[in-house]
Amino acid sequence: MNLFDPGEIGELPVPNRGVFRPVRTRFVDDGLATDELAAHLEARAAGGAGLVVGPAQMLVHPSASGAAFIDAYDADAIPGLSAVVDAVHESGSRIIGQLTHTGAESRGDWEMQAQLAPSASPSDAAYEMPKTMTTADVESVLDGFATAAENLGAAGFDGVELAAGPFSVLRQFLSPRYNARTDEYGGEWDGRARFVNEALAAVADRTDGPVGLHLSLAELEYGGYEFGDVPDILGAVEGFDYLSCTVGTRATYNQTHAGVSVSPPEMLEPIATAVDRVDVPVVGRLPYTTVDDAPDLFDAGVEFVSFTRQLLADAETLSKAAAGERYDRCIQCNQKCLEGVYGHAHGGHVECVVNPRTGRETELPALSELSPAALPQRILVVGGGPAGTRFAAVAAERGHDVTLREARSGLGGQLTDAAQGPLEPFEWAAADLRAAVEAAGVQVELDAPVSAADVEPSWDAVVVATGADAPVIPDDEYEGSVVNAFDLLAASGGAGLEGRGERSEGDAVEIGDDVLLFDDNRWVITVQAGLILLDRAESVEMVSTDHYPAFRTEQPNLPGFVAALQGRGATFTGNRALDEVAADGTVTLRNTLTGETETRSPDTVVVVGRRRASEELYLELDRRRDDVYRIGDAVSPRKLDRAYYDGESLARRL
Repeated sequence: MNLFDPGEIGELPVPNRGVFRPVRTRFVDDGLATDELAAHLEARAAGGAGLVVGPAQMLVHPSASGAAFIDAYDADAIPGLSAVVDAVHESGSRIIGQLTHTGAESRGDWEMQAQLAPSASPSDAAYEMPKTMTTADVESVLDGFATAAENLGAAGFDGVELAAGPFSVLRQFLSPRYNARTDEYGGEWDGRARFVNEALAAVADRTDGPVGLHLSLAELEYGGYEFGDVPDILGAVEGFDYLSCTVGTRATYNQTHAGVSVSPPEMLEPIATAVDRVDVPVVGRLPYTTVDDAPDLFDAGVEFVSFTRQLLADAETLSKAAAGERYDRCIQCNQKCLEGVYGHAHGGHVECVVNPRTGRETELPALSELSPAALPQRILVVGGGPAGTRFAAVAAERGHDVTLREARSGLGGQLTDAAQGPLEPFEWAAADLRAAVEAAGVQVELDAPVSAADVEPSWDAVVVATGADAPVIPDDEYEGSVVNAFDLLAASGGAGLEGRGERSEGDAVEIGDDVLLFDDNRWVITVQAGLILLDRAESVEMVSTDHYPAFRTEQPNLPGFVAALQGRGATFTGNRALDEVAADGTVTLRNTLTGETETRSPDTVVVVGRRRASEELYLELDRRRDDVYRIGDAVSPRKLDRAYYDGESLARRL
């Protein structure tokens, strides 16, 4: 079986076996789908997904509510959903709508109401104790499933999928962790599956197309059901036309959407078990699914492969893969796709670090559809980090004559510096940027530092992408010797990673047995430094002015990082500032809450500071000429997504 072969779900023909599964976007306005949502899903359909499932978080009942959800039970939602369906259909793809009720895994404060759940068993992801559903509540929610399914039919969806994964009262009824009922909806598997079966039947009665079940094969929570329970669950649940496999709950979404901080759960064997227990098509995925995973999933018996983050990183992944072309890879960072939605950061809607168009589909045309530059220019780019390379590739594709000069012996800049330890997948981004530069025909000059005097007047424009300088720890700030964490990171990296350029030797930074690391950065470099130190020191105390180190790291990754550090013996001291390192090495810490001080006597002090923009070249050129721009960290050191965004935005404009 091939990913690009046509398939069928029931009587529904599907152009290929690549599925874009539901992704929480927050493109919702007062319970209604928006134009941004339609454009977001249309881009994945146009990019080659034969089937789109979603939108995500379409609710079946007013007892589940929130700013991020679509009120599918309300007829007022039909016009917006019709626009979503039309956009996907116009691209030649099919669309199946997914319905859910969040149960115990959300909050009721949006509508000032209690959350309904099988039992008074709270989710670790929500602070509220839910209300145990009465028989009347059960009947009302079942009616809601039927009404919502009817509305999806009116909107033109090709079928309906019921969510029994994260954010789902259906899964909670199946779960011994969430369902402690003693009536006909509790007890053994047949009782706990009753509500699911009744919901499937209610939806099938109002739906012309196939009815699917999106099922977590294991909850990954203490007290929840496990992979070994799959045969019993599928022996008790009935009435679905296809099975879509997922894993986890809302409380375990850092594993469900495993990224750079944790190892993903093994799903191929449980999926194969599920395939053996059903006689309907199975849609399979891994916690992070790539095109390269499709053969293994097909070998496990699935008929369709679902993708999420990879199609956010490059909406045209499937069409490019079908044509044998290169596509940009997801780097598993979870910074924008998850943190932007769950953490309400970055404007509160879905985005992607390596794809500035994701979440901005109504604002930005696809790169493949960009018009050529009206006036091609000779452009010099100074700096081969992510901002400079992204700009250079996109600008050259638009017809500009681009030369890129990089002081080091390879492209990638601080992106490749970061690509070690837990952030090693960042090297995929660096490799993709290098490939794009080469494919676009950019003239690259390595080992070519640039001063203002080197910039000839003949250039039509100059783009400064010199990045940021590592933080400097002034000698007069601390009397005792302090190690700069950026020096530690540089000395530890580089082995086997193409394009890094020159590297310091690992022995260049001396570390004692007893180390105190002070986190003045608050992000993932603190984790990287801590893991490096744990390889070299006998004890590592990590001190932070926050509650614990790297506190500002995106929430989907932070639990895994904390577990990795503590599992290897690091100790955390929160709410402390580093006031002094005396000449004899004695460290004075100040409690930021009480003002009290305490001392330590480590062998080595390591400080993780903050970088500053390397802006000298830009400021000098800006005094000399009008056609000079700066992008990325040369403006201000920020996360990786801003480097991509700055570089691509300028290239789109020029």
